[in-house]
Amino acid sequence: MPLLGAQRQELDETLLWMRAARRAMKDAGCPLEQSNWLRTVRRAIGMPVNEVARRLGITKREVLRQERGEQSACIQLSTLRRAAEALGCELVYAVVPRVGSLEDLVEAQRKKAAAEQERAKKKNLTLEKEIDQAIGWQTVLNKAVRSELGKQGNRIL
Repeated sequence: MPLLGAQRQELDETLLWMRAARRAMKDAGCPLEQSNWLRTVRRAIGMPVNEVARRLGITKREVLRQERGEQSACIQLSTLRRAAEALGCELVYAVVPRVGSLEDLVEAQRKKAAAEQERAKKKNLTLEKEIDQAIGWQTVLNKAVRSELGKQGNRIL
């Protein structure tokens, strides 16, 4: 069931800080799709890989694998959450519109649906014209045959 306008607006306001953070990251030249928060935060707080491994109960090699997994977007959220906790951090996860607000997305969806309905309507009209043309030649042929048979003295029922 879709969210009502007020609920959508409330969710939009909740996501506002994420959109602002994304904009700030873009302005700072940070490539969002290649972010590696685990490595970046670990280095920023000066925590060695060995310490993260000890806190997680895994090997140093596994910590480095997790960092690469995050960078290539193939890490599980549960693994990312545990790694963040080992760094003394919290994982924050959100799905945010690329551009504009949720209300903008709703409006874009409405426009897209209306455009698709219009295309379908035009397609139906085109098909109807083609059918009319196909039936039209049969009607013309029937009239011609009836006329010719009538001229020959045949009675047509």
